[in-house]
Amino acid sequence: MTMHNYREDFSIKSSSDDIFKKAYHHSCRIRLLKIFLPLVALIIALVFSWFIFFSLYASSGNVVLKSEDDEIVKLIMVNPRLESYTNSHKLYWFEAQEVFQDSIRSEVIGLQGIIAEIPSGKLGPAFLQAQSGTYDHINNHLQLDKPFTIKTQDNMVAQFIAADIDLSEGQLKTDQYVHIKRAGLSLKANALQIREKGQKIYFQGDVHLVIDKQ
Repeated sequence: MTMHNYREDFSIKSSSDDIFKKAYHHSCRIRLLKIFLPLVALIIALVFSWFIFFSLYASSGNVVLKSEDDEIVKLIMVNPRLESYTNSHKLYWFEAQEVFQDSIRSEVIGLQGIIAEIPSGKLGPAFLQAQSGTYDHINNHLQLDKPFTIKTQDNMVAQFIAADIDLSEGQLKTDQYVHIKRAGLSLKANALQIREKGQKIYFQGDVHLVIDKQ
């Protein structure tokens, strides 16, 4: 995994030798990986689970409604829930207050009030809460256009204003504020890109990293 556009800003007050300094910076890198690796695992799990959700949605029944002007037909599913198990027998589920699709933009599926529990390997379950999103099934693209939060069982929290997710490539990008925090660690940036299914992570724009050495 490669991290770019990151600047360390530490000071070592003691006159330690090079071995101590190397050990210190190695410890800092290990702490950073404790943030980045869980985040990458969550993004990959999110992409995989959303892909399954939308595949099942496309084949399910819908309620047909019409708008007030009686011109636009809209397909609406109220309070849909998907619950299943991964190959390793881990439970995951998704819920939305509403999933909808209109006749003009039939390739786009809208979602409101999204909550989900996503398995993420050894990290245990992670929880997603999002206000809204849209899925383009032609381009296999998911856009979460309002604030959302991902939280792990061990209290790592990633807060986003919005994000675009390419489900085919396993990539996430946002040009808005991101805050990732965990016990002893806090990372803030004005932009984030996760590429190559988590192999490369780019932080940009007023990046602030705080590490509690205690």
